[in-house]
Amino acid sequence: MRLTRPLSVGVLVTLELSPRAGGHVKCWERFAEAATNLPDALDLTVYFLGKRETTTVLAENVRFRQLPAVLASDRFSILNQGAGNTDLAGYHKGLAHHLIHHDVLHGTDSFSFSRTARTLAVKQGKALVHSIHTDLPKFIRVYSREIIGRVVGQGALGSAVLDGVRIPEMLGRNAERKIKRLLRGADRILVSKDEDRDLVRDLVPPEHLSGLRRGIDKTRFNPANRDRRKLRETLGVPEDKPVLLFVGRADDSKNVMTMVKAARVLLDRGIPLHVLCLGDGARLKELRTLLGENGTAPGNRPQKELSGIYASADLFVFPSESEVTPNVVREARASGLPVFLSAKDGGAQFVVERGVDGMLLDSQDPTLWADALEPFLTDANRRKAMGAAARTIVEADDPSWLDVLELDLMPAWTGAALDKGLGTVHWGAHGNG
Repeated sequence: MRLTRPLSVGVLVTLELSPRAGGHVKCWERFAEAATNLPDALDLTVYFLGKRETTTVLAENVRFRQLPAVLASDRFSILNQGAGNTDLAGYHKGLAHHLIHHDVLHGTDSFSFSRTARTLAVKQGKALVHSIHTDLPKFIRVYSREIIGRVVGQGALGSAVLDGVRIPEMLGRNAERKIKRLLRGADRILVSKDEDRDLVRDLVPPEHLSGLRRGIDKTRFNPANRDRRKLRETLGVPEDKPVLLFVGRADDSKNVMTMVKAARVLLDRGIPLHVLCLGDGARLKELRTLLGENGTAPGNRPQKELSGIYASADLFVFPSESEVTPNVVREARASGLPVFLSAKDGGAQFVVERGVDGMLLDSQDPTLWADALEPFLTDANRRKAMGAAARTIVEADDPSWLDVLELDLMPAWTGAALDKGLGTVHWGAHGNG
């Protein structure tokens, strides 16, 4: 069976589309841009949260649609943790009105949009695909600890709730159970690391479980974009010190303080360096206090500036252990930076040979991170060699966003549609969601 018109796919991202958005949102922005190259095969609508309903047309066959949340998480100040607003409702009636026009529904999280897609798929027999983009149970454990700590404090009561009753761990386990229930109805599941494959392997037949990689724009993220003078002029970063770069939320979900404390250890040893932290987060004040003039934390920066910032840094330090497939690691490697990562993070999969094209650390001990960084801070040739090795691997092996769209996503979407018998019906004029 063959489809006789472009496949109509609705992708659900229950996060706000904004310049401040994280890697999950940016990932689907890149896939949408790639989809403009496939007008005869794909009609794609990516749904995001927004303050009001709007549609942004990228091409005749690709668009972003933003819808207001039914029950926005930012209505509850106690839930504010810097990871972005989502929709806590169980069903989004306004979204469902749009989804009925698609052949395939693709959930990417466990919130309102993806729940609505699952409900609609069950009721109407639509093809349902789901991909895992974040380690939600781990995020819930980290952020619930932060939120509960603000309520009960750090004293005896806080210790009893957080470490005695272990409520964050209970919430994390509950989130994992909910995710499994949500994914059980999917026709295809896409994962990006082995741990997620283990989580869902019993939910779908083996042939319906596949990988979802991330792409990289090798021209945009390139060592040729290095310009330390511009970095000094725009962000005040000194030209005469090696720069440690961190990109992401500056909070405990990313273990940013491991990097900051390691930098402090190195500074106390007399090693010259400067930390550049891009992103907002709860730990920014502490970062600035601990590093003083040796740190720059300007918050989020426009996307158009990032490629030059990456290439103008010297080392990329990212101690997070909560990522599935972090775009920032791929961007750093493409920019020719040595990457220092936790061996427990999804980003570790990008390092081909430990110690050659990247460093993986097995602990969050800041002193151990400082020990690993010091030889590269004091030897420019050593860090350049590791960065060059990473860039060589990116050039040879890393796919573009269009490659991933064509080789990972399109087969899953088409397979799910054909399994539902969509290849046998009369298509007529296709809708655009």
